[in-house]
Amino acid sequence: MRTRPSTRISRYFADLRKRGEKGIIAYLTAGDPSPDDTVELVLALERGGAGLIELGVPFSDPVADGPVIQAASDRALKAGTTLR
Repeated sequence: MRTRPSTRISRYFADLRKRGEKGIIAYLTAGDPSPDDTVELVLALERGGAGLIELGVPFSDPVADGPVIQAASDRALKAGTTLR
């Protein structure tokens, strides 16, 4: 039997399963509506109970992501968000 490597994410889900609980995973496009607001939004999600927060990297052609994430990427790029 092969074992999977233990990561913080896998341990998070294992702990939830042990307790019979559900978790909240939130997604934000970094830099939307501005880079400074992203920090505050992440902290608000944490306070609100999000167990995992995924930060998406905005890019110029997110066609496969759908209209909501496309608009978020566009706003983030217009706000000057870069990978750095």
